[in-house]
Amino acid sequence: MGIRRAGRIIALQCLYQIDVAKKSFEEVKEFIHNYSLLNIIQEEKKESFLSKSKEFAEELVKIVVDNIEVIDKIIPNYLKNWKFERLLSIDRNILRLGIAELLYREDIPYKVTINESIELAKRFGDDKSGSFINGVLDHIVKSESVNYEILRKKLNAK
Repeated sequence: MGIRRAGRIIALQCLYQIDVAKKSFEEVKEFIHNYSLLNIIQEEKKESFLSKSKEFAEELVKIVVDNIEVIDKIIPNYLKNWKFERLLSIDRNILRLGIAELLYREDIPYKVTINESIELAKRFGDDKSGSFINGVLDHIVKSESVNYEILRKKLNAK
């Protein structure tokens, strides 16, 4: 498992806490700070691995928290026959995380974001989450690049 995948797992857990338990960003920052590597993977015991994963997780959570209104306005536009409020919390937060990476992180190719989001969905969602996440994020990439420069650059860098 890589540093960024571990960071995404931590970030997803934080976003879930914000969404379901109504925790604040400060409270989840504390969660990140106290996060044990044993929560992710037993084999990796390098402190630098954990600190870099935590740093990446905090950056992702901050992007989502700072842009939640924009992100949450985008998602319903790409749900077919489904309401935003009825999404599984885990799927909703995987989408938030993926959209944050797509629109606000220049250093992560869009295909990596989609693949990592699918992996999170397979690990934490239900049996349909992976294909659902893939479809929504793929549609967002194709449609929202006209509105977001970072995403447009990613598509043009193919």
